[in-house]
Amino acid sequence: MEFDWSGRCRDTLTRYEEPLLRAVAEKLVRPRTKLPSAELVEKIVTTLTNAPVIDRRLKELPPAARRILAILGCSRQPCWKIGHLLTILAAFDHHDGFTPVQSLLEAGLLFPVLEATTAPVSDFTTWYGAAGMNAARVFTHPQVAARSRTDAWEWPRDPTDASLAVTEDQPPAAAAAAAPTPPDAVRHADGWEWPLRLAVVWQQVHAEPVRLTQSGTLFKRDLQRLQTDAVLTAAPVEQPVSVSDAGVLALLWAQAAGLVEERSATLDATAFPAVWAGPLGPLLSELFAALWLVDAWEPLGGYTPADNPMVLSPTPTAGLLSLLLAREWTSPRAIAAWLWSHHPSWAGSLPASAAREQGTPWVKAWLWGVAYPLGAVEVTTDQVRLSAWGRHWLFGEREPATPPTFPQTLVVQPNAEILAYRQGLTPELVASLSRFARWTSLGPACTLELTAEQTYRGLESGLSLPMIVQTLNRHGLRPLPPGVADLLQRWASKRERITVFTSAVLVEFPTPAELEAALARGLVALRLTDRIGMTADGSEPALTHFRLIGNRDYEAKPQRCVQMADDGITLTVDTPQADLLLEAEIGLFAEALPVEANGTRKYQLSAATLRRALAHGRSLADIDAWFLERTGAPLSPAGRLLLCGSQLEPWHATPLLVLTVPTTEIADGLMQWPATRPRITERLGPQALVVRPDDLPALRAVLAELGITIDSGPPR
Repeated sequence: MEFDWSGRCRDTLTRYEEPLLRAVAEKLVRPRTKLPSAELVEKIVTTLTNAPVIDRRLKELPPAARRILAILGCSRQPCWKIGHLLTILAAFDHHDGFTPVQSLLEAGLLFPVLEATTAPVSDFTTWYGAAGMNAARVFTHPQVAARSRTDAWEWPRDPTDASLAVTEDQPPAAAAAAAPTPPDAVRHADGWEWPLRLAVVWQQVHAEPVRLTQSGTLFKRDLQRLQTDAVLTAAPVEQPVSVSDAGVLALLWAQAAGLVEERSATLDATAFPAVWAGPLGPLLSELFAALWLVDAWEPLGGYTPADNPMVLSPTPTAGLLSLLLAREWTSPRAIAAWLWSHHPSWAGSLPASAAREQGTPWVKAWLWGVAYPLGAVEVTTDQVRLSAWGRHWLFGEREPATPPTFPQTLVVQPNAEILAYRQGLTPELVASLSRFARWTSLGPACTLELTAEQTYRGLESGLSLPMIVQTLNRHGLRPLPPGVADLLQRWASKRERITVFTSAVLVEFPTPAELEAALARGLVALRLTDRIGMTADGSEPALTHFRLIGNRDYEAKPQRCVQMADDGITLTVDTPQADLLLEAEIGLFAEALPVEANGTRKYQLSAATLRRALAHGRSLADIDAWFLERTGAPLSPAGRLLLCGSQLEPWHATPLLVLTVPTTEIADGLMQWPATRPRITERLGPQALVVRPDDLPALRAVLAELGITIDSGPPR
């Protein structure tokens, strides 16, 4: 899910004191009347997405302030430390300190990052002084940053190298055309190196979280684990220059990209963000933006946590400037020379060996070792230039076309080893494999291993055995070997789990045979009933393979779709009104009868089925509620007899006589007369009375006085 930057701007504005809020609104929105504070906040948030208004406000800004927004736009990272922004401004000879940032804050185009304990902001200078230059951070709305990216960019000028030089009468385009053509073959990366390494480090953190010291640094044990890991330290295929502590970079990068988060001084793995469900291009864009949040690492020294919190790492700023300087073919020496003379702190942070070459090894390690595997640059032996992706990220040029993928890219060996060819990988497949298979090597053909421990972790993360099998079959060049399938089955059977799907698409088939056919073809993976199936991950199946005859809204109230017969035990389903959950529910109370020729489905109550419902925790009130919801009436008397008969006291059968009199008036008289009323046990109807055999002689005698006789034989 995409981050709600408008919501973040709104939350920050609500923490401005009213005079400051009105001052910001006056510069950005310029309301004609005095509005309530809540309306002002909404006006400001709405204006941030209004391109024409933002373009007019940008033209009113001083050059240094416009440069800050352009930096945010080119980096695609809306949130930066103020110290880093001021460092980049200093590299472009803007030495106005906090003033450009303050002007943007007052203009409503930049916002402070406020901690939960921060008091309401009354003045930006006071907030900045309390937060500190190196700790204070600001952010902008991405749409504002995108508009700023198209702003005129003052190209860096270095008279020592023709590929960077721009004269007053020669625009950048002309200088680019005059740049030398590389003499040897140009190398392009496929962009998979760093996503795969981030997936590997996510898997390791998922297996064993990383602890942090009180100062927020890595413990020695965890640091050594990352520095000695065979997969993370192996020489990559598409990385011409090695970088120091690649595993630590992958960890910090994963944290910046949302794969890992800090919880109580511990780095824990999170669920893969939504961008991993799409193509590779958007994922690389997210990783490019997250790269500038990595502080405690540099290409030559590796893991370099700040000993002094007042000293900022030059890696994000020097790294971004290196890419900006590589718009056309140039050499790492020329880029290093420009940084050496313009960047205020980079030269002082270099190791002595790199400083002797004015930082050229640092630039080459950064561009060849980090930017090139990401796909941001293309390289030759000694020259570098932004790739199509790099120009798209930094300058908003057209997004390159995504190369075709090959869904069948896995080979599952009988020994439970998996070969995954890079050209067929997708972020979604990499994320899925990382959950249940252990990465053992990264190369043109990556290898993974199915193990019991990793399978258990996959099951704990929400996967099910059918989902794992479906992934391997769907992307496999050949079916899953039976031995591997049995192995997965044995591992999964050792765990009893409840799988919760946050969303699901249930498919109802007319007959069980059609469901079996869909399972065999892989259209659905989970069997819920004999006619209802669901895809493994709860997503919508390929509807081109189905004939859709209806759909149902599961958020709607359940419909009355069952009719009770006169016998009180036979239920008839109204198929057009029935929902898919009815079949699973009704099976708890009744047994299915054979389907009739016209497709009508019927069920029959029995003592066994109703007692089974009680055994599953359903009370009589629950059963009545279900029948009332589905049939419009509570459980029938016959059903109650079946359900409660075993709980009743024993019945006693007593012989009784039924006296039938000629008229209703005579029956009323017998019931009223004190001489006959005690001899009558019960009145059954208008003319029928019940008399005990022992009372019959006394009743005869009383009636004989009236001249009435009682005939004990059968009626005539």
